[in-house]
Amino acid sequence: MAEFDLKRVTPLEWAGVGAGALAFIVSFFPWYSVSYAGFGESLSAWNTGFLAWFSVLLLMAAGGLVLAPHFGTKVDRLPLIWLVLAAVATVFILLRWLTLPDDGGLGDLGVLGDSGFESGAGFGLIVGLLLGIVSTVAAVLTFRAAPKPVTGYGQNPTVA
Repeated sequence: MAEFDLKRVTPLEWAGVGAGALAFIVSFFPWYSVSYAGFGESLSAWNTGFLAWFSVLLLMAAGGLVLAPHFGTKVDRLPLIWLVLAAVATVFILLRWLTLPDDGGLGDLGVLGDSGFESGAGFGLIVGLLLGIVSTVAAVLTFRAAPKPVTGYGQNPTVA
């Protein structure tokens, strides 16, 4: 097993690892909140549905895979795998936000009267979306910088 060296982890890799770790932490914060007449309830990512909790797992997996080569585990096509995991997680979080039950701002506009009803995305969901975007951007930059196989006409791309 290879020795782990903090100096060999690039800033982009730290972004991916940090996004995965922080996604786990904010998954316990409110992702959806409802309040009525001063009484409120909130749900974490683990109670908000598949799109929420699965996206957290995807970001955590991406962070773990980014660290794996630093512990001596070879991961083929790591930049591509990281990019797919982070992008899918980001899309899932965005879809979860768009599909949450919401009063549509009617409580804020007074259409419902002064009912005191409010609902919407919580702090955890907003931060989770930002973490997904950070991981996706870092993955895109890493993918673009990764060496591409050079092949000519009639050559097998798997043979170096």
